[in-house]
Amino acid sequence: MTASEIARICITVGVIQALCDLFAYWRIYSKESYQRALEKRDRANFKYQKAKKDHEAAKELAEKTSETVTSPKKGSKSSKGGSSKLEKQAKILQRTEDDFNDATANVARHHVASGVLTSIIFVILMRVLGAEYKGNVIGVLPFSPFNLLRRITGRGLDFGDAKLESTSDKVTDTSQACAFVFIYLLSASGVKFYVNKLFGTQSPPGADGVMSIVNSPTGQKIMKSVGIDPEDLKQE
Repeated sequence: MTASEIARICITVGVIQALCDLFAYWRIYSKESYQRALEKRDRANFKYQKAKKDHEAAKELAEKTSETVTSPKKGSKSSKGGSSKLEKQAKILQRTEDDFNDATANVARHHVASGVLTSIIFVILMRVLGAEYKGNVIGVLPFSPFNLLRRITGRGLDFGDAKLESTSDKVTDTSQACAFVFIYLLSASGVKFYVNKLFGTQSPPGADGVMSIVNSPTGQKIMKSVGIDPEDLKQE
C-alpha cells in the first residue's frame, strides 16, 4: 500500500473527468443548437411565470367579485364574466407550462447525452484500472468494517488464512485491506464532483435528468405511443 497509488487513481479520475467536461463543452454546450435551446427555455419560462401571475390575479378577482356582488342579477353576470376569464387564464397557464416543460426537456437531452458518454468512459476506465490493480491491496482501513461493507472494500482480494503485514499496531486483520474498487468508488464520488464543478457545464434547474424529459408533454406522448403509461412511472 502506498499513498502514491491512491493519489494516482484520484488524479487519473480527475483528469478523465476534466477531459470529458471539456470535450462535452466543445462538442455540445458551445454549439449554437444548445444556446438556442437555452434561449428558448428562458423565453418559455418568462411566459410561464407571467401566466402564473395573471392566473393568480384572475383567481383573486373572481373570488372578490363573487363575495362583493349583492344583486342576484348583477351577481350572476359578474360571476359568469369572472369565471370565463379565469378559465381563459387557466388554459393559457397550461399551454405555457407545457411549452416550458418541452423547452426544459430539450435542454436536458443535451446534458443526458453528455452524462451517458461520460458514464461509458468511466466504465471503461474502471475495467482498465481494475485489471491493473487486480488482487493488490491499495489501502488499509483503520478499523475492521462490518460484513456488508467488507464485500466492497475487499472485493477481489484473497488472503486465505494469512495475516496482513503492517507496521501499525492498529492493523491486525486482513479485513481492513482495501481493494481497488473501494478506492475507485471514493475517488469517483468525491474527485469527479469537484472537477465537474470546475470544468463542467451545469444544467439549469429542472433540466438535470431523464425525468425532466419523461415529464414533458412530448415525452409523455412518446411513451403513450409505445404503450407505456406515464402515471405508472410516477407511482413507482
